[in-house]
Amino acid sequence: MNLGSTAASARRVLRPVARAVYRLGRAVARSIYRLVRGAVRAVFAFAGRLSSAETRPRWMNRLPGNRFALAGLVVLALVALYGVATFARPAASAPRRGTTVPVTSADAACPDTHGARVSAVTPPGAHGVGQASVTGRPVVLTSPGTAWSTDVKGKDAGPWAFGAYGSLAPGLTVEQTTSEGGLAGTRCLQPAADLWFAGPGPADAKDVGLYLTNVDDRPVTAIVAALSPEGSIETPEGEDDVLVAPHTTRLVQVGVQVEGFGRTAADARLIALHIHADNGRIAAAVRVQRKKGADWLPATVPGSSVVVPGVPSGSGKRRLLIAVPGRDEAQVRVQGIAKDGAFAPIGTRSLQAPALAVTSFDVGLGGKYAGLRLVSDKPVVAALVIEEGDDFAVTGATPPLTAEGQGGLVADVRDKTTLLLTAPGAAAGVRLTQLMGQGPAGTPQDVRVPAGRTIEVKMPPPAGGDGYGLTIVPGRGSGPVYAARVLRIKKQGVTLLPVTPARMTALLPVVRDMPLP
Repeated sequence: MNLGSTAASARRVLRPVARAVYRLGRAVARSIYRLVRGAVRAVFAFAGRLSSAETRPRWMNRLPGNRFALAGLVVLALVALYGVATFARPAASAPRRGTTVPVTSADAACPDTHGARVSAVTPPGAHGVGQASVTGRPVVLTSPGTAWSTDVKGKDAGPWAFGAYGSLAPGLTVEQTTSEGGLAGTRCLQPAADLWFAGPGPADAKDVGLYLTNVDDRPVTAIVAALSPEGSIETPEGEDDVLVAPHTTRLVQVGVQVEGFGRTAADARLIALHIHADNGRIAAAVRVQRKKGADWLPATVPGSSVVVPGVPSGSGKRRLLIAVPGRDEAQVRVQGIAKDGAFAPIGTRSLQAPALAVTSFDVGLGGKYAGLRLVSDKPVVAALVIEEGDDFAVTGATPPLTAEGQGGLVADVRDKTTLLLTAPGAAAGVRLTQLMGQGPAGTPQDVRVPAGRTIEVKMPPPAGGDGYGLTIVPGRGSGPVYAARVLRIKKQGVTLLPVTPARMTALLPVVRDMPLP
């Protein structure tokens, strides 16, 4: 078990203990409050008896000035008891805002590392002790701001689970790139509760593999749903649950296995997969192998205003995939954003995307590199498939990198790597910094992206190594920017990687003291 899993286990053990201590404290406070409240009521009752000559003792009637003395004593007793009761009762505090804290542990699952180069990188800036491990073995990430990579061979291949804690956890980014049957790259995802994928379906591929990885100590049930051009796909047995044991990876062949919808999905030329963790979190990945080429599908989430970055230049076919998870069709406006400005890549101002289905639209970009912005009246899932020679690649909608956030990272930058940066709104200023395995970081490169434009940045080749990591950080006052890495390797093909914001901080939930009755 790695140290990240150990820390998670410790938190799971300590959390119930903390809750028990809190409940015990509340019970004690409630008991004290009720005791004092009863005493106050008793004093009131006793004072009522003393105020009447008929009910108070005879000896008190003989005391001189007894009325005023008794009244004073009663008032003093009531004030004292009321003060004790006030301080004994736990007061309800005003709602407090959630607290942002640095990430202290991170997990990432690489679904299948056979013949892959696995690369990891962390951004600079974190302080303190940290450690990263992969399936129980140490990783050469010596400090924040360093990069690491290895070519996986032989018995070491298979699913890999990364765990990091301390100063190496914030922003941990892991990628894997394979070249068997076509160049295919993906980000090794951190576990989540809800993910979407869209791409070629079983009828347009030799194999569509769904990898489900559970990095935690208890079983997780993944609920899998699917959409095709004809509508929602149902499993033959009516069961869409996939149980994943702790610290294991399950491969589900879509269109073949019962969990992959069997023959009901075999005729789907397009597919959108929705993976939901019913009782925890799951790391999911989808690999599509066609007769020519292969690629991993990027994970995305539905939205009514999304940007698909990283459409490279070239004459190959470009197909926009739009999936509508809801029961109402969506009206979608598509805008291309290129070097020279915005244009209509579809030939029409609005598209009709049917409900509970995934639809393909041919995109005319004239060979230009670009990004695509989609605005819809209903949430949609968007991805784009590009054809290039004997290979294909897929990019998908991704969140923006912002000046208020922490930027994004790319772990695998090699020769012939380019970045596509899109600023759909205000102009963006971005700083690119190379991160090496050892030694200082490279000289930062400042890039400006004009408003409503997409630019291409050719990254320098590695100096004395096989590759390096890269940070992409918008500067102060920069507008949102969307980024994607384009990796081309001669005789192997092309792969695209939309860049997501690095997870540097976590938001602790709002805490409230509940008033006692």
